[in-house]
Amino acid sequence: MEALRDRVIVRSQVSKRKLDAVFTRRQLDRKLVDVGERLLNLVRQGRLTVPKDKDVADLMSEARELEERLEAQHAEIAALESDPV
Repeated sequence: MEALRDRVIVRSQVSKRKLDAVFTRRQLDRKLVDVGERLLNLVRQGRLTVPKDKDVADLMSEARELEERLEAQHAEIAALESDPV
């Protein structure tokens, strides 16, 4: 019976550690997003130069396309919301 109790305790500790790891991963993901947004803004302001790296250039291009798509989607939503039915 004691072995079963010990096993339950260990499994609960493992589950807690996994949950902690998920939370830490989410925090890291958010920080990486924050860093990326800050760097992108600095590049756009001309305060930072991007290295001549094709992967970085591709990522920046994709980000700009997504921003443009998001702006268009917001414009569509605003137009639909302001349209009297």
